[in-house]
Amino acid sequence: MQCMLVTGASGFVGQHLLSALQQTWPTAQLHATTSQVASAQRRGLASPCGAVQWHALDVRDAASVTRLMKSTQPDAVIHLAAQSHVPTSFQRARYTWDVNLIGTLNVIESIKQACPKALLLNVGSSDMYGAAFRSGQKVTEATAFQPLNPYAASKASADLAVGQCAASDQLRAIRARPFNHTGPGQTDAFVLASFATQIALIESGQQPPVLQTGDLTAERDFLDVHDVCQAYIALLQLPANQQNGQAYNIASGRAVAIGELLKQLLSMSSVAIEHRLDPSRQRPSDIPTVQASTDAIQAATSWQPSIGQEAMLHRLLEECRQRQRQAP
Repeated sequence: MQCMLVTGASGFVGQHLLSALQQTWPTAQLHATTSQVASAQRRGLASPCGAVQWHALDVRDAASVTRLMKSTQPDAVIHLAAQSHVPTSFQRARYTWDVNLIGTLNVIESIKQACPKALLLNVGSSDMYGAAFRSGQKVTEATAFQPLNPYAASKASADLAVGQCAASDQLRAIRARPFNHTGPGQTDAFVLASFATQIALIESGQQPPVLQTGDLTAERDFLDVHDVCQAYIALLQLPANQQNGQAYNIASGRAVAIGELLKQLLSMSSVAIEHRLDPSRQRPSDIPTVQASTDAIQAATSWQPSIGQEAMLHRLLEECRQRQRQAP
């Protein structure tokens, strides 16, 4: 790889992915996009960092996407830009569809026009499978999508669009379908980061020793963000005959109850903490258990998760603690 473009790179995963890409391809030119350069600059993300060049981009603006593709001429495009918060997708459904589906269509069309030899790694979501998880079986890449919220539906549509263009328009593409992931830098809008943030606040005396939670019985498959980024890198290295729209689940293959993960986090705390159910944290259309088959990615690549559950939670909690220590 000589040149790569990462959309939505100032988000949680993007920050980790840029570092991983630099380590894997140290001489490659990296271009990264964010919808809010000023905000990224305040957080120190859009400052010069090795070979990374930052660009302001709204993926809903087709002309802007095409101009960027023409000027950068990437060998690979990793498409992360998305509205990924499920509650927000109910509140702002049209915006979610515009970013997630129209934005992806703009990326596809701009690649076809400006850099048709580029590889597109499209990042979807396990949420696309939706009601299919109710079967109690591990979903495979052949499992039909049954989305249960606007975020999942828009991501499923984008995934199908990439697959169709790879099949009929000669688009070089790979479809990644990551399951839940967490790690340093994730916002407290997501469940494990919310737990870790609350623990850090309690330990620092900024919150009473009561942790608010939603339903703890749901079982989910979590990975550390580091392992997800390594999976993306493994997929980018696949040979040309495996760049025809193939889809890959990215998961540990093991579902764990949210309550068990909370128990582990609480055991890492230096203080006694009570937890209470908060009805406002319940998610509409939730499902009991999420399970994934990872046979496809393991057959195609040498990727395996390298960070265990305890280490994943420890990394998350330590970063939240550090953030509280550095807060003014």
